[in-house]
Amino acid sequence: MKCYTIGVDYGTDSARAVLVDASDGSIAASAVSPYARWAEGRWCDPLSQQFRQHPLDYIECLEAVLREVVAAGPEPKAIKAISVDTTGSTVCFTDSEGMPLSLHSSFADDPDAMFILWKDHTGTAEAEEFTAAGARYTPNYICQSGNHYSAECTWAKVLHVLRTNPSVRREAYAFVDECDFITNLLTGCRSFAAMKWGHCIPGAKQLWNRDWDGYPPESFFSEIDPLLVPVLRRIPQVNYACSVKAGTLCPEWAEKLGLSTDVVIGVGNCDAHSGAVGAGVRPGVAVLNLGTSACYMAVMPVEEMKGHFIEGLFGQSEGTILEGYMGYETGLSAFGDIFAWFKRLTGRSLDELAGQAAQIALRDDLPLATDFFNGRRAPNPSNIVTASLSGLRITTGPADIYRALVEAAAFGSKACIDQYLDGGIRIDKMIAVGGIAKKSPFVMQMLCDVLGAPIEVSECSDACAMGAAVHAAVAAGLYPTVLEAEDALCPGACATYTPDGERHAFYLRRYQRYKELAQFVL
Repeated sequence: MKCYTIGVDYGTDSARAVLVDASDGSIAASAVSPYARWAEGRWCDPLSQQFRQHPLDYIECLEAVLREVVAAGPEPKAIKAISVDTTGSTVCFTDSEGMPLSLHSSFADDPDAMFILWKDHTGTAEAEEFTAAGARYTPNYICQSGNHYSAECTWAKVLHVLRTNPSVRREAYAFVDECDFITNLLTGCRSFAAMKWGHCIPGAKQLWNRDWDGYPPESFFSEIDPLLVPVLRRIPQVNYACSVKAGTLCPEWAEKLGLSTDVVIGVGNCDAHSGAVGAGVRPGVAVLNLGTSACYMAVMPVEEMKGHFIEGLFGQSEGTILEGYMGYETGLSAFGDIFAWFKRLTGRSLDELAGQAAQIALRDDLPLATDFFNGRRAPNPSNIVTASLSGLRITTGPADIYRALVEAAAFGSKACIDQYLDGGIRIDKMIAVGGIAKKSPFVMQMLCDVLGAPIEVSECSDACAMGAAVHAAVAAGLYPTVLEAEDALCPGACATYTPDGERHAFYLRRYQRYKELAQFVL
């Protein structure tokens, strides 16, 4: 009998699932379900950079996508494992059983009791406190974030809510990241002591490092604010690779889905890192995950990079992407979000704008933009810097501006890739995943011309969900390692973009002006 695994990917706007044949990686079924409450903009305040999501959106979408792929697939007994990835760090305060406070009636409409989305920047001031505290210690406990802690990371969000919401502070037992909440929901785990947290988020976003036996010492957190110490003591101090079995499907969810309680549930993961696995990441292969934000991931042998941290690089930690390798994450806090903003602003079709922008002759006096619509992750992190647009004339039209925005995103990407290369990270090949990679030739060709290197586009439409399915296969014992599962399951490229030498030379000149503009608008 064939065996199948399910990968579930929680993105910014929706959840999706793929049912994967564990022998060859072919997708037997897929499903997508948008978050209903999130789509209404509830509990969000973009002007203050507050972005919150209700756990009921996650729970309802989980049931919807799993029901759909199970119903469309083979005999349910052929399904052996399920693994989940989610946006990160998307964190929520919980009760003593690990359930989000917002599932209690008293907190049902409190944004601070909901999941604080990855791009929520309400903890910017708190992030700066962590960065300053790290600089006072040896070792610098912020080193895995390039010595700059981000408002997109867990502890900044946790501290901001503890300080500003007395009700949540009084009732919260601890916190949980989205990927671990969904995993524990499926296994029926109701005990913090029994939870198997994934390693990805603690290593990349929460300052956990095996070199200092877990988290920084209590004195470090207490110096920033003693409010952090009680939750620090309650969260798991041990975490696990995504290839590890977290448990099996609990009776409640087995009954809902018509599956066996023998179905293995793998440890949870971050979506971008899961997408890297779904695209076949390995040393020398960088994966460009082009979504609402852009995450550029690479891995290196531990023995080559151990103890070497790159200043200003967003995430760098052992085992966060591939077990046994140093994992690196950088990128742009806004990528697809930039183009979606311009679409809302103008009411124009992006395909139409791209067609017009592609016809614009290359000139030095074209409008020039910066890409910091949601701050900047790298190479000089800042949650408060904003985007800019220069070189406008009375004749400037929507296509000119759209072209400048795409160029800015490509320039921001070049800054990130250059930082990798300057830091000693080897990149022999780049593979792009995500909706933009498959749907926007204009964006991809611009990115390729700016980087001056070929970019392959993965044939997989749902690389993050595929990565989760790969991890599920290993957790279920169908493959001994993630790399071997990648070789068997991950598809190849469906397209390759190659750079034009003349355009690359032009963009190198423009890139210097972009860097000057970026310095000017700080």
